[in-house]
Amino acid sequence: MKPPHVRQLGVLGLCLTSVLVCTFLGCGSPAASQPDDFRGIRWAAEASSVSGLSQIAGEGNLALYEKNDDRLQMGEVRLEQVIYGFYKGRFYMGMVYFPAVGFKRIEEMLTRQLGQPAKPDNTPSRLIWEGDNVSVLLTLGDSSEQGRLVYIYKPIQLEVELKK
Repeated sequence: MKPPHVRQLGVLGLCLTSVLVCTFLGCGSPAASQPDDFRGIRWAAEASSVSGLSQIAGEGNLALYEKNDDRLQMGEVRLEQVIYGFYKGRFYMGMVYFPAVGFKRIEEMLTRQLGQPAKPDNTPSRLIWEGDNVSVLLTLGDSSEQGRLVYIYKPIQLEVELKK
């Protein structure tokens, strides 16, 4: 098995591609509301302004971090890992890994917060909430042993794709 931070870079590419395809093809449903932050970090915040970050991977202008003091819990669901993505030092992505048994509970929490998700291809293991500035993806891995939740701040994501 690959170390988590190496695996994250590959997964990051897949997540970013999914968000862009759904954003430009309109397969997400509009979110009832969208988050102004991810786990207390406001979108576009400078990495230097966030305490407790430890870099786990990086490539070019992209850096992935974990927080030393992160509480690995979301409601009643125990989390395996939380990753914070920065592009050119600005926060634009949050990624959460959790055991697959927590998928339904996280889906329920997000539906209460963000409204009904879109289900591309009517797949219950892949849900998307689209806001004007934030996309949220909730997926189960192919092996269905691990779930993943990704929040992406679209204004900076567009820069990433265009390599601005």
